This record gives sequence, structure tokens and C-alpha cells, in this order.
Amino acid sequence: MHIGMIDLQRDMEGPIAEVNISNIELEWNGAIAFVDRDGVLNYGSPNYINKPSELTIMPGAKEAIMSLRRLGYRIALVTNQSAIMRGLWGVDTIHSIHSKLQQEIGPLDVLMTCPHRNRDLCDCRKPKSGMLNAASKIIRKKCHEKVDWWGEKPIPIHPFDLMIGDRNSDMGAGWAVGARLFQVDEMVGIAGVIDRIIDNDDGDEFSPVG
Repeated sequence: MHIGMIDLQRDMEGPIAEVNISNIELEWNGAIAFVDRDGVLNYGSPNYINKPSELTIMPGAKEAIMSLRRLGYRIALVTNQSAIMRGLWGVDTIHSIHSKLQQEIGPLDVLMTCPHRNRDLCDCRKPKSGMLNAASKIIRKKCHEKVDWWGEKPIPIHPFDLMIGDRNSDMGAGWAVGARLFQVDEMVGIAGVIDRIIDNDDGDEFSPVG
């Protein structure tokens, strides 16, 4: 499914990236939809999604992705998966899970995975915005270079940029790149907000320090 993998890790220092951009025909509007995985596209689990057979796509997820495509979005998956650094499974497993995901909902432009735990103090685990910035750099050769968490919300690179996730950490990462924010119910997923996105809703309010 993916045409290439970019090694941003260097001994797990950065996120894992899978890139499909040249395989996807699209009248791109210049914006990126940053999308969390578990609780947004598929049902999550407190014990992780450990293999492709454990991946269950949420109702309406495929249709929502198709709607984003019709709106002209490039789509970047951004997912925290600390099971990798916990030693539960390796990089090959995340690629196999994401292959199954894309078989179910269609190809995604970039799939970014943070393999770290909180204690690893990386720059990519959400709510930090490292995965979003890395995806933006891959897709449009530009990204936010820094963020002031106590300051005003940054100006997005494109006004239609958005972040869809079920947790405050997702909202924090999206806030840090100025994206419109859409927080979903983890049992409903992306289908619960897609009509708001189609209607050009301003998104949810969020403060990273409130």
C-alpha cells in the first residue's frame, strides 16, 4: 500500500513515517486533515491494537475519509503507539496494521507514528506537534518551527487545516499548528464530526494550558 518509508527515527528519536502521496490523485486545496487513529477511524483498546486482526473500523469512517477527499484534503494520520518502545511489538507490526487500515478505508497520504512513551521526552508524542510538523513538511515542504503554549493560537499554514481526535492530547497537537479542532466521541469517531467539517464549522474551542 505504501510507496515509501521515511526514516525519521534514527534509533527511535523521531516518528515513523509511511508516505503514499504520489499514489493518490487529488485536486488538492492546499490543506491537511490531521487525523488520529484509535477512537477516530477504528475502535481503540486499553491493551493497544496489537495486530491487524484486532483492527475494527468504526461505522462511517470510510465515508468520512471519502468526504475529506471530495473537499480537497491531503490526509495525515498521526498516532501515538508507545507499545513499540515498550517492546510489545516492532515497526513491522505498525506497517501491517496500517496496511489493513488502508485496505478498509482507502489510502492516506502520510501515516505518522510516534513509538515513544511519555518518559522518553520525545518531540513527536502528542500533545507535542512533531508528527504534524513532519507530515506538513513532507506534504507541502513547510511547517511550524516553534510554539508558545502560553501564547495565542498559531496561525495555520492553510486556513482549512484541521485536526480530528478523541483526546485532549490530539487537540493540543492540532492547536500547536493552528488547525481547526474537532474532538470526537471515542465510540463514534470521525463520523460524528464530518458534517460539521463539510459545513465549514470553525471547530471546537481548546486551551492547552486551561
